[in-house]
Amino acid sequence: MAPLKPRIICAQCGSSLRRSDPSCPSCGAAVDWSETGAAAGDQPSREPAKKERRENKTQQHTMATGWSPKTILGAIAVALLAVIAYAVLFEKRPGVEPVQQQASQPMPMNAPMLVPAEIQELESKVAGNPDDMALTLQLANLLHDGRFYEKAIPYYKKYVAKNPRDANARVDLGICYNELGRFTDAKNEMKTALRSDPNHLFAHFNLGIVCLSEGNFDEANSWFKKTVALDPNSEVGKRAQQLLTQHNSQTPKQN
Repeated sequence: MAPLKPRIICAQCGSSLRRSDPSCPSCGAAVDWSETGAAAGDQPSREPAKKERRENKTQQHTMATGWSPKTILGAIAVALLAVIAYAVLFEKRPGVEPVQQQASQPMPMNAPMLVPAEIQELESKVAGNPDDMALTLQLANLLHDGRFYEKAIPYYKKYVAKNPRDANARVDLGICYNELGRFTDAKNEMKTALRSDPNHLFAHFNLGIVCLSEGNFDEANSWFKKTVALDPNSEVGKRAQQLLTQHNSQTPKQN
C-alpha cells in the first residue's frame, strides 16, 4: 500500500484544503500559502523512522522513571516560554528597567498546516479500534508533539475517562489547555493529577507555568518552590529555581 501523503488543513477550523483553494471552503478564512512550501505535500517524510527509534528509547525511560516522556518534553518547552514571559511581563512593571526587544515578524493569520502521514495513519487505527486506549494515548501524544493541541484534547479526555488515575496524561491534557489559553481547565486537570499522585513533580511545575501565563506571580512562585522542594537536583527542579531567582531579581524592592 502506498504511503499516505501529508494532509493540508485550515489553521482556523481544521478542514482539509486543496492547494488551489484561496480560502477555506468550510469557514471562509483566507489562506496564506506563503508559510507552506509549494512542494511540501509531495515530500517524503523521514520522521517515522526516527520516531520509532525515539519511542523505543522513551518507553524504556518511562519504565525507569515513571514519568511520561511527553510530560518531560512539555515541561522543558513551557519552561523556555516561561523565561520569555517573565521578561516581557516584568518589563512593564513600575521600577523595572525595560528590556530592549527585537521586533518579530507576525505570523500569517491562517497559514495552512500539514498533518503528517504518521498522524493520519494513527487516526485511522484509532477510528478502527475505538476501545484501544494505548492507541488513543499514542495519538494524543503525537498530536501534542505536532502542536495540534485542540485536536489532541478529545483523545486525552477519552483516555483519562477510562484511566482517571493516570497523572501523566492529565498533566499533558492540562498543557494542551494552557497552550490554548484555557487556564482554569489546565489547572483543574493538573490538580486532579496531584490528587492521584501528590508528589508528581511535573504537575507542580506546570501549575506554576499556568499561573505564570495568567500573570499570577505569587501563586506561580508557590508552585515553583514546591517543585524545588520535591526534587531540587532534577532538571525541572533546577528550572523552577531559575524562574524563582529571575523573579526575585526583577521584582522591584519595596521601600
